[in-house]
Amino acid sequence: MKAKITIKGSRVQDVGYRLYLLSRAHKLQGFEAVNVHEGLILLIEGEESKVNQLIQTVKTEKPPLAEVNEVLEESYDGDIQNIREYREQLSLEQLAKIATVGVEMRDDIKEMKGDIKEMKGDIKEMKGDIKEMKGDIKEMKGDIKEMKGDVKLILKKQDQTISEIKALREDLKQYMDRRFEKLERDIALIKEKVGLV
Repeated sequence: MKAKITIKGSRVQDVGYRLYLLSRAHKLQGFEAVNVHEGLILLIEGEESKVNQLIQTVKTEKPPLAEVNEVLEESYDGDIQNIREYREQLSLEQLAKIATVGVEMRDDIKEMKGDIKEMKGDIKEMKGDIKEMKGDIKEMKGDIKEMKGDVKLILKKQDQTISEIKALREDLKQYMDRRFEKLERDIALIKEKVGLV
């Protein structure tokens, strides 16, 4: 017996579907699974009970990552590849994919090594910057300490200046008081001599 099964869905390729089906079809004589635009086409050949059993499996099971919307079954009259030959062909395809992924991973690892080397340089530069910043902070602490000393000195001098200004004001007041008294006496004498008193 021969059958054609079309599996349609949003995710039926690149999820290991062909390997999944092949692992459940080991008692069949003919087997082909082909990726097509709308999904996957499965051609199977063998004893009627084995073919029907696989058809039921396809309708009820799927790989964990697959998303299936529809499974269509129909009879098929064309040639179907021997299951052993298909297994060898699929093994070679999978090995080629693995090799491609391995090469891509190797290139990614090389790129990552370059990134890590660059990051190490950045970290080394950052350590230098941090060391420089520590030196700047130490210098700033010294400057602040010096400024505190300057502020204390300024405050002390300010207090002295205020004391001196107060003393000058007191001296000036006394001097002015004496001058006014003398002026008043002189004016009184002048008035007396002129006869204004």
